[in-house]
Amino acid sequence: MKVIAAGNPFYGDDGVGAAVLDAIRTAGVLPGAELVDIHTDALALLEHLEQGAVNVVVDAAHMGLEPGDVAAFGVDEVRMRIRKDHLSVHGFGLAEAFDIARQLGKLPPRTLIVGVEPQRIEINQGLSPAVAAAVPRVISIIKAEVQSDD
Repeated sequence: MKVIAAGNPFYGDDGVGAAVLDAIRTAGVLPGAELVDIHTDALALLEHLEQGAVNVVVDAAHMGLEPGDVAAFGVDEVRMRIRKDHLSVHGFGLAEAFDIARQLGKLPPRTLIVGVEPQRIEINQGLSPAVAAAVPRVISIIKAEVQSDD
């Protein structure tokens, strides 16, 4: 399994992916999982998606939900679920990165996106209380995905 975080921890809630990786490391859950932070480079996703493995991408995502709400969905739903993806603070949206991976034949069949609705994405280090409270839910979703793979 590979858990890939996208986002910028210096932009408030956009750092939720990195916070999830930190929480996984601290709690010692998901032993054997590879944890990767691509920061704000959505194209780096292409080199980190792994065929034959479960890939989970965690990112702050404007989905029209309440701040801190968590949604898990497949690659085919990215364009429907994530609003403002083309205006991503990463400069290149996840939808475009997944499209390129598909065209290059590098899109693994077991790829899950876990989006967390941000409250604030602005220059500010640290998560809002609503998004910080979502971190354990994200980890639970990832753990459930691992168990479904067994």
